[in-house]
Amino acid sequence: RISSFYSGKAIGPSWDSGKTWNREHVWPKSLGGFENSGAGADLHHVRPDDVTTNAKRGNLKYGNAKNGGEVRGSTLVSGALGGYSVGSYFEPLDDVKGDVARICLYMYVRWNSDWGATSITQVFQSVDVLLEWCALDPVDTWEMGRNVVVENIQGNRNVFIDYPEYAWLLFG
Repeated sequence: RISSFYSGKAIGPSWDSGKTWNREHVWPKSLGGFENSGAGADLHHVRPDDVTTNAKRGNLKYGNAKNGGEVRGSTLVSGALGGYSVGSYFEPLDDVKGDVARICLYMYVRWNSDWGATSITQVFQSVDVLLEWCALDPVDTWEMGRNVVVENIQGNRNVFIDYPEYAWLLFG
């Protein structure tokens, strides 16, 4: 079964894109100036997500939208784990916060010259929040394994998974 990137909700097992799940561009297309090819098709930032969460997340910046603790019975997906969406920020579950941060770092470094991203704060509340999330949710074996699979398909790796300390070298 496929699990939603943000809510952890089971959303499979068959291909039904657009009905119960769709492609989530972790760096929102509307904040990056890219289309469905190049940066828009980069597997390092395309993840499956349930349609409801993806629609409600929209193009909100990532940030701290709640005060402590994970939410169950999310504001986004009834009865499932989920993130918070408050005001102009979306906060995913703690166990993917580092993934989100490393994906956005990769997209910013890899693609910004192609689509004109001027700052990581185009998608993050602040650099401090980005680094906080990197520390909160360190690279795990699943993320490392996905990096290998994507490299085998697309021929490159997310360097922030291989060397997470680069986040602090770049922004610390």
